[in-house]
Amino acid sequence: MQQLDQDFQIGEVVQIKNKKTGCYLAATGFNTVEKGMLFGSTINYNDYYVVGSDDPNSHYTLWTIKKAFNDSFRINYGDLVFFRNLSTKMFLVYNFEKYSEVSNQVRVSLNETKQDFFPFILQQQDESIFQNKKYQVKSGVQLKIQTTKLTHFLQGSNKNYTTKQVKDFKEICCGQESDYNYWEILKLTPEQQQFFEIQQTQQLQMNIQEIFDSDKIIIRNYKTGYSLHSHKRKYKSTGNQEVTCFGYERDENDWWMIKQTFQMAQKIIQDQMPINLIHQETISYLTVDEQNQAKSKNGNQVRCTKSSMQQSFIIITIDNQQLVVGKPFMLFYQPLNKYLCQGPQLTEMQTTQYEIIMTDKLSTFCLWIIEQKNK
Repeated sequence: MQQLDQDFQIGEVVQIKNKKTGCYLAATGFNTVEKGMLFGSTINYNDYYVVGSDDPNSHYTLWTIKKAFNDSFRINYGDLVFFRNLSTKMFLVYNFEKYSEVSNQVRVSLNETKQDFFPFILQQQDESIFQNKKYQVKSGVQLKIQTTKLTHFLQGSNKNYTTKQVKDFKEICCGQESDYNYWEILKLTPEQQQFFEIQQTQQLQMNIQEIFDSDKIIIRNYKTGYSLHSHKRKYKSTGNQEVTCFGYERDENDWWMIKQTFQMAQKIIQDQMPINLIHQETISYLTVDEQNQAKSKNGNQVRCTKSSMQQSFIIITIDNQQLVVGKPFMLFYQPLNKYLCQGPQLTEMQTTQYEIIMTDKLSTFCLWIIEQKNK
């Protein structure tokens, strides 16, 4: 019997099941093939097929989840992760420049090399976090596994591969919104652990990293995994220093210092505490364009300025406790009654970075996570 509604730990062996097809994500020992128009097929000796398998008793259906940032020992929604197959020791990868064999979508395969700048993002199915305050991934609870291209997700299929060696298995790819995008990560039952000869995962102590006044931090969006980012470039519309949501290659422009707006004897950053964020590379404050000079239709633009403009943000943690690494939180701007949010459009000065706005429409795009800290 499946162990449902239980948390996962780093290093735990799991199975991953597509909700629509009922197939398990599985590795193979067969190289992927490029099917040419004129000169036959070419074997990709570094890539191997990953398939949808009907056999839950196959050792190839066993996976471990590696987090890109060790913010806690639990697997949470909003985590940037890599999937490693236990039998082959290879990583699940996707390639936007290659097409899947049957559906001509983004190719997914196995490779010995982990693609550090192309993680997956574990995405909660709905907005229930605001009611139940839960952000841990649970066994048997469906979720989406997003790619770095925010419109594409790991996807199952009801169609079989055409290559002879894998023609009995369903295709796995990455595609846009579909009923085939929903997955369940499943704990192994005691019977399965015995069958597969898997030792029970040792219970790890909670790795709580509290955030203190003057800590230097990297903040990422809970929904997309993009980092809160600024640089010396200016908005064309206002001439203010641009603030964006940047992709997955972290750099010096992702670091911020968190400061208590009103210095207190207790230096731990708490829920409901007013704070300022100071961009470390340019030594400038995150502030809000209250007048919406950019005329943004999505919400008030944020910027970096050399002073705080007597502005501050209120920290609202998802569980109303102190702020820690890995815990979702919101940045609330009380004068406008709005939340800091990753916007739906690319920023006006970039082709790959998203706008940061203030909005009164609360959603998981308004949730943020501290993924790293330095004193």
